[in-house]
Amino acid sequence: MPSLLSLCIRRFKYFVAVGLLWPVATAFADSDKPFRPPGQFVYLGMQVMYIDCLGDQSPTVLIDVGLGDSSANWYKLATRLSQQVRVCVYDRAGYGWSNTGPGERTTAQITNELNQLLETAAIPGPYIIVGHSFGGFTARYFATRYPDKTAGVVLVESSHPEQVTRLANLDTLPSDAPLKIARTEPAPEFMSAFEKRWYLLNSSRKATVAQMSELRAFRISARQVGELGPMPDIPLAVLTRGKEQLPVINGVALEQEWQDMQADLLTLSRNSWQDVIENSGHKVYADAPEAIIANVMKVVDLARNNAQHASHDNEAASEQL
Repeated sequence: MPSLLSLCIRRFKYFVAVGLLWPVATAFADSDKPFRPPGQFVYLGMQVMYIDCLGDQSPTVLIDVGLGDSSANWYKLATRLSQQVRVCVYDRAGYGWSNTGPGERTTAQITNELNQLLETAAIPGPYIIVGHSFGGFTARYFATRYPDKTAGVVLVESSHPEQVTRLANLDTLPSDAPLKIARTEPAPEFMSAFEKRWYLLNSSRKATVAQMSELRAFRISARQVGELGPMPDIPLAVLTRGKEQLPVINGVALEQEWQDMQADLLTLSRNSWQDVIENSGHKVYADAPEAIIANVMKVVDLARNNAQHASHDNEAASEQL
């Protein structure tokens, strides 16, 4: 007979799941059934996070998106990649189907939750961490904090710890437009019905709160990443936009500052390279998804070769014993 505690936990999980799905059900009133996403809900104590893994070939490529962005925007790319390697997309706390998370929304907290998510959901490693924009902080922090679990990193237009000061002149730009945080426009027509539901959840109040919380803690996150020790010398791809997007302010060429910071990321590993994508802006996943796929697979192939060499070395050492 189930205990009172287990019954309470079951009821809590039921109401959390219903709460997560309610915005979808109400917004799509033409459907008589709540929509169930294809991934899995993972319960981390009182927190619920969503992850979806495609494909089954090792290693596991894990994608962390930019601040305020939706993992739905990466789903088509992940589907293509999954033909060659296992790929997981997940929603950080507050975004998509994940509920809000505890504590300050810093990179250290986000990375800790990600590690718990992978362990609880039993997602097999090793991991290739792909980080876009703010998600680049997560990729760097995870690789340094968990070097035994990380086989490679792909930084896509990644944030840099020094951008808080080196791009500070952006704060001086006058603007009469109101700050736009939540989306009110409908999902793009090219999205599937599944992606539209995901997009809608990322326009919800809880996603807006998550975005504002990450923005509020951005300086702390930058400091946490900047104070990290050395990242392991694993395969590292740095993908950088080719289109100029930042102005010159007070005599400072901010676009050049961004490009210099991107080049600086190469120093994180002795096994690194940079791919400047001429036809792309900041959203490389939309402008040049094939470039991301090519670089991810280069990192994957190198990681697989490293794993084979390590296995052969271990076998040779065992024979000598």
